[in-house]
Amino acid sequence: MHMRWTALAVTVVAAGPARGDETRPITFAEARAAAERLAPDVLQAERREGVAEADVRVAGTWPNPTLTVESATITAHLITAVSVPLPIFGQVSTQEDASRAALRVARLDTAASRNDARWAATVAWIDLREAGERARVLADAAADAARTAEVAGRRFDAGSAPRIDVVRAAADRARARSEADSADAAVRAAAARLAAFLGEPAGTALRGAGAPDYPRDLPARPALAAGVDEHPAIRRDRAAVDAAEARVRAERRQRIPVVAAQVSVSAFDPTQPGTDVVFGVSLEVPLFNFRGGAVARARADEALARTTVDAERRRLASQLDDAIERAGGAAARMRALAEEVVPGMTEARRMTEDAYRDGRVDLTRLLEAQRALNDARAALVEAEAVWARAVADVERAAGGRYAR
Repeated sequence: MHMRWTALAVTVVAAGPARGDETRPITFAEARAAAERLAPDVLQAERREGVAEADVRVAGTWPNPTLTVESATITAHLITAVSVPLPIFGQVSTQEDASRAALRVARLDTAASRNDARWAATVAWIDLREAGERARVLADAAADAARTAEVAGRRFDAGSAPRIDVVRAAADRARARSEADSADAAVRAAAARLAAFLGEPAGTALRGAGAPDYPRDLPARPALAAGVDEHPAIRRDRAAVDAAEARVRAERRQRIPVVAAQVSVSAFDPTQPGTDVVFGVSLEVPLFNFRGGAVARARADEALARTTVDAERRRLASQLDDAIERAGGAAARMRALAEEVVPGMTEARRMTEDAYRDGRVDLTRLLEAQRALNDARAALVEAEAVWARAVADVERAAGGRYAR
């Protein structure tokens, strides 16, 4: 499949002439790389990793011993006791295993967030480039309208055209100028949307530089479909299943009471010949709470995690098929516009302008030719953007990177 971006100008002024803003060029690759590091969702996911790492340390901590100091008025004047909980039947290790599994989920969630952030920045960059290219097309259209108005004025002054041509050309020039100004505003709006994914401050003026680095041909459908199973979101959801299973094991293990070793010392008791040391153990009696609710909740989380994996896989497969079809349709339209429609309309407009200068056609025919050319050029810009967005959706659904 032969696809190409036409040789439209890649340096697009992102602000109207009256604003005079200095814009910063940003390439497709730069925008994607910045989003993977600086997008808000990515930063939040990295902070959640830190929380999960702390949870591992918390889960692996043994409970502190308890020290009791007492006194009595009749018997011993000093009674001290130490109780040391001993979770020796896996209560701590299973909790730690569950927390480590949750940490793995958090790390894979960060990878999934990077995939989504890269896609979001990609689409925002494509929007910015499309808005810029459209602004350039409309700026050229405004220049054409101004030139036509000048030609109509000269012909009227020479007596070879009616005044209605001057009025009509002036109105068309005003329309074209207003559309160009509106397109400039759309560029600034697209730049604002992109800046949010790049960690840029509000009001940063950006302009798209270059073209998307997507290859001309996508991988074959079977290869794309195979990538779904290794999608970051699927890997995260599978890890969530493992984490839910670990949580079930941990909750079950918590049913075993924790044994606490106790030592107490009674000293300075006038009724005893010396210091009395007492040894013993204590444990919780699971009479009212056998953690049935906690285990049931953990099992429900496990069932939800398994359902989520299946649902996510079906959703991604559907999105992949949809994006592949859209990419193919947009590529065909893009080729037709670039190779046939725009060249033909360009030639027709040149011939019509020459004919109007010579008085062989009226102004209406020239304005129609100009409008047809501008519409074709705008349609090509749109088709290029639609194709690039579809490829971005393919990339996102398959969980890969297809930019060079």
